[in-house]
Amino acid sequence: MGMRTHLSKSDEVRRKLAELAKKRAALETEIGKAEKRKSDKEAEVASRSARASSTKSDSSRRTYLRQAETARNAALGEQKKLASLASKRADLSKQEAAGNRDLNSAIQRENTLAARQVDKDRRDAETARRADERQRQQDRLEQQRHRAAVANQITQSEGRLGAQIAAIREPKAEPLRILYGTATPDGELRVSQEIRRVEAAVRAAVHRDQVSIRHAPDITSGDLLDYVTSFQPHVVHFSGHANAEELFFDDGSMEGGYQSVPIQYFMDALSAADEPPQLVVLNACKSAENLQPLLARVPMAVGMSASVGDPDAITFATRFYRALADGQSVQGALSLASADMKMNGLDDYDLPTIVAADDIDPATVRLVVNDRSERE
Repeated sequence: MGMRTHLSKSDEVRRKLAELAKKRAALETEIGKAEKRKSDKEAEVASRSARASSTKSDSSRRTYLRQAETARNAALGEQKKLASLASKRADLSKQEAAGNRDLNSAIQRENTLAARQVDKDRRDAETARRADERQRQQDRLEQQRHRAAVANQITQSEGRLGAQIAAIREPKAEPLRILYGTATPDGELRVSQEIRRVEAAVRAAVHRDQVSIRHAPDITSGDLLDYVTSFQPHVVHFSGHANAEELFFDDGSMEGGYQSVPIQYFMDALSAADEPPQLVVLNACKSAENLQPLLARVPMAVGMSASVGDPDAITFATRFYRALADGQSVQGALSLASADMKMNGLDDYDLPTIVAADDIDPATVRLVVNDRSERE
């Protein structure tokens, strides 16, 4: 079904005038034909009358006179039709005159309404422009307030990070403390085998006496806070499930379920202590997407850039901590762990990723060294 088109008043009047014009054209054609027929009959009357006058035969005269009378009556009939048609033409003229008056009135009204609409549109546009300008001013003020707030946060973060960097540059003569948190309520990950292999590797390392690992199985968010203040780890390690926005801790229930911890809350927990960790390791799927924000709280962070297989994660952690305990730099330990994964035919050797603060080069940072009075 087609859409109805709304006609303006002037268009409706124009349409009616067009219809009247068609009627007038048809009427004028009919009048022309009637006039011709009348003229033909009048000529026939004159012809028959002339023949009746000139003939000597009484019979022929009577015939011509009858024909002339018939033609005269036909001419009179056409004259009556012409009178009726003239009356119709006069009526059409009246209708056309009224239509033209209606058209002029409609055009005037529409012009008046159009002018009013133009004025209204102008006022509305000006009102919208002023509202838009006020909104832009508010947005600029909001942006200024946001930038000031961000600058303040950055200043505070830089202050905390500066203290953390200073702690790396001037380490205390104490063993490297590693908090090794694992959480897998569904039992899908072999974290028990992972921590056993890591502890065995560290016990066989050159500087095993300078490394202390505290395993936190089925770690909850509360456990994390307890260990951050009581154990004061230099390294916080998490093995479990994760995604691009959150880590999944144990919920501490008897049934064993997950507790979703947004990365921001995890960061806040680490930085809340007086001595935050120097390194965070997230041995979990897609955890590398969480690393950059961590630099607002810690100097260095390690994670996986995609989903990582269980054997790959275990091999990585075992070699990484063995290399740290042997006195390798953080970057060197990461490279050795990737090489171990590659040499064992594991496909995820390229997933381990490290990020560091601008003033930190992981290739020069050793968390365990020969001289216990100094950690570079």
